[in-house]
Amino acid sequence: MTSESGLTYEDTDYTRHIQEALHELHQLQQTPRLVTSPDELEALEREIRQHTDRLGSLLVGHHLQQALDSAAMQAEQEHLVRQWPPSLKNDGKVRVMIRTAQGLAVPVRVTYYRRKGQRRAGKRAAGVYAGLVLLGIYDRCTPALASEVSLLAAMLGSLDEAQAVLADRGVVLDTKTVRLIAYRYAARARLEQQIEHTAFEDSVAGRRVVISSDGGRIRLRETKRGPKTKKGRQRYTGAWREPKVLIIYVVDAEGKREASFAPVIDATLKGPDAVFALLRTYLQRLSITQADQVLFVADGAPWIWKRVPLLVQALGLAAKQVHELLDFYHAVQHLAQVAALRNDWSAQARRRWRPHQRRLLLRGQVEQVIAAVRALCRGRNRQAIRTQRASCIKHQSRRA
Repeated sequence: MTSESGLTYEDTDYTRHIQEALHELHQLQQTPRLVTSPDELEALEREIRQHTDRLGSLLVGHHLQQALDSAAMQAEQEHLVRQWPPSLKNDGKVRVMIRTAQGLAVPVRVTYYRRKGQRRAGKRAAGVYAGLVLLGIYDRCTPALASEVSLLAAMLGSLDEAQAVLADRGVVLDTKTVRLIAYRYAARARLEQQIEHTAFEDSVAGRRVVISSDGGRIRLRETKRGPKTKKGRQRYTGAWREPKVLIIYVVDAEGKREASFAPVIDATLKGPDAVFALLRTYLQRLSITQADQVLFVADGAPWIWKRVPLLVQALGLAAKQVHELLDFYHAVQHLAQVAALRNDWSAQARRRWRPHQRRLLLRGQVEQVIAAVRALCRGRNRQAIRTQRASCIKHQSRRA
């Protein structure tokens, strides 16, 4: 069997293969190629990337093998196996193909620990590669590759798109594998978050913390009851759901986000109570009571603001620490809706009124904005305009 990197399954002579890869790159350096068209340049770039990807994968495999063979790692493996719930025994070293971030698979020799008991003919009892677990290698992928696959699966519109982007950069995986890696990576991330002793490296002590939550929109593929299609596929519906999203970050004295603090971003499909439970967990681990100021920012959704006081009380925050702010862009959206309700206005009048009110709002002159909206509560759409005015009055205290 031969992997994409050119190593056979039984071959772990990394020194020789690394030298061969370096020699190939040296040859490319010594004999410059004359390119005279975009197609030739693209072909050259792809060829060079193939060589560099192969070299990178070989170097990763070399370092990985050295780590697995080290005395320190052997001791860590033994320690991990002793703590494993079912009793395990050393079943010797086997060769395993590991796919690297460059998309190429390299072989490593790693100890396999299997459950104790009689071994069935031709089958290996369930067990674990303890060394790979210690290095964060699951599903035969390095952590960097698993992270990238999961990120693309989350960012793009479908798993097919993620698979296409990965294939374009040389990481050839089928859609089923992309799904498996992404789902298991997400499950491990969630499990890590649920470990109570997990702590944040950075501190919010004496700093200004901003907390925000909102509802999003996502379309899910849900299995549909009934007979399958003629091709034997399960029918499904593309139901729209609203994930509840949260973000926690730190700002400086001027209100600009501090790059030194990695923002906490999470979401759930389980509803408002679930997202506020997540918020409480994160804020407790951040020791939020040590913060100088805590600012809650959100739109006018009642499900958010009615839970903020309960969260503040549960966290033990002092009243002088806490501030509430209506999201500026959502407030401006209400002004746009008011302007749109004035059917007797020209487009020029709407363009003139809305920016003026926006500037007043930005300067904190909320009373003037409410008065301007109140003056428009007449005519056919007066009731709808009163509704927008009521929203402004309701959140009047939530301003900078």
